[in-house]
Amino acid sequence: MVGKELHLLLNYEEIKNSPLLSRFLEFVVEKKLSGRDEEIKEYTIGVKALGKPKDFNPQLDASVRIHAGRLRKILQDYYSGPGRDDTVHIDIPKGTYIPVFENRLTNTRHKTVVTSNTPEQDEKTKAAIPQQGPKPILAVLPFHNLSSDNSKDFFVKGIGEQLSTDFARFQNISVISYYSIDKYEIDLHDLQQMKKLLNIDYALTGSVRFINDLIRLNVQLIKVGNGQIIFADTYTKQLTVENIFEVQEEITTEILDVVAGDHGVIVNDQIRSAARVDQNFDVKEAVFSYFDYTSEFENEKYSTTITVLEKAVAVDPHNALALSLLASMYMYGYCTKKENDEALLERSLDLSITAVHSDPNCQHALQAMAWALQLSGKKEKSLELIERCIRLNPKATSVIALMALAYVCQGEYAEGLRWLNETKHLSPTVPGAAKFGYCLYYFNKGDYEESLRWLDRLGPVQTALFLLIRISLNGQIHKSKIPVSPGEFEKINNIQSIVGRMVLDPALRSKILEGLSLAGLTVK
Repeated sequence: MVGKELHLLLNYEEIKNSPLLSRFLEFVVEKKLSGRDEEIKEYTIGVKALGKPKDFNPQLDASVRIHAGRLRKILQDYYSGPGRDDTVHIDIPKGTYIPVFENRLTNTRHKTVVTSNTPEQDEKTKAAIPQQGPKPILAVLPFHNLSSDNSKDFFVKGIGEQLSTDFARFQNISVISYYSIDKYEIDLHDLQQMKKLLNIDYALTGSVRFINDLIRLNVQLIKVGNGQIIFADTYTKQLTVENIFEVQEEITTEILDVVAGDHGVIVNDQIRSAARVDQNFDVKEAVFSYFDYTSEFENEKYSTTITVLEKAVAVDPHNALALSLLASMYMYGYCTKKENDEALLERSLDLSITAVHSDPNCQHALQAMAWALQLSGKKEKSLELIERCIRLNPKATSVIALMALAYVCQGEYAEGLRWLNETKHLSPTVPGAAKFGYCLYYFNKGDYEESLRWLDRLGPVQTALFLLIRISLNGQIHKSKIPVSPGEFEKINNIQSIVGRMVLDPALRSKILEGLSLAGLTVK
């Protein structure tokens, strides 16, 4: 019955006229019928069905997700029209590539194959079905040269190409470049057509004007579903023959983190959208709840974020991003709790290892594993992972800030300062991890006033460690006891444990403990 329905679909004009969609549909249905659900993955579809090379990287190439969106729309149109009375319906639910077969006579949907399976196969099939919806898809559209001088068209095209390349390294989004969009012969002014055919969520476009030795670039990020402009900015730079590529790099760098960073415009829009819509649990929503929490580190959101990420990992145990974010949450708890909870660190390490095995190119997974290894006392392995993590995307500001802090905590101050300074170059807003990194860096240098200034910039985020460092800095600055309220004393038991869990450089740890003694605290 399913084979007959597949034959009908392959002869449906919209699919028949697209060899790629025909191969896509045939591949996933045949794998499903043979009980080989584990082979229905983005990489295998890309290589075996769409003809991608063996080094195909789904993180950098969204073509499988795009064709899946087109195929879902065509199936919906077919079953709303000529196939409405077919006995069997074939569907590819959003969030998975594994087809579902529905017997219209019995009105049942089968997540296992229509032919017989053993109970063991059924359980394996259920476990193999990924539940996460696709990441938001961003299209970088061609930028327009509005000047009469066409000699700099190469610069305008280069802006779009550079943005496409750099955006593709971010974990929160999938990217389709305007070179790919050209292949689909889509009217770039028709947002609804783009949404319908390519399932694109956001479009980034802009215009460039050259005025004497100045370049002015206007950028707009558009939400394709309703045409709303959710981000717009203008960049004006001095342009010479010698600095043309430096200017291109400066402009793209300024745009990247604002749009695609962990706390950028797209993530915040996804968070707001999830808050407005009452829908079933979605792994993607759990992921964005983490970014919501880490934007302010509000204590009341900590438990909720842990809960939804634990549920996400239970639903989709191979989701590298969800695994790594949950690992980071456990690690944050280990570092900030007053009591030393080694179980949190063990869980964090286990989850981060699983995440890296699931996706070796997931930057958040490498970040989490680097920190977990560092806190477990495996410095050399941690340093290797820090370098790998940074190489994956050296423009992801929040990740770079955490890696810079890791360098500082281990006593690698030169590398730490290098990447701390890079975060200021990447984003106008310095991440909290970088602020704390600067605080520890200047503490080690003995510039206690500057260290305290950076600690003050952390704002309302307070932990037992931050309190101890503040007291220590005041002790080092004034070289005398300072008044501490009884309420603050309650937070600073197990002083050596609290400081030593995160500050792994013995020299810096000694300076902090020395400052606490000068401030009048009994260190134990």
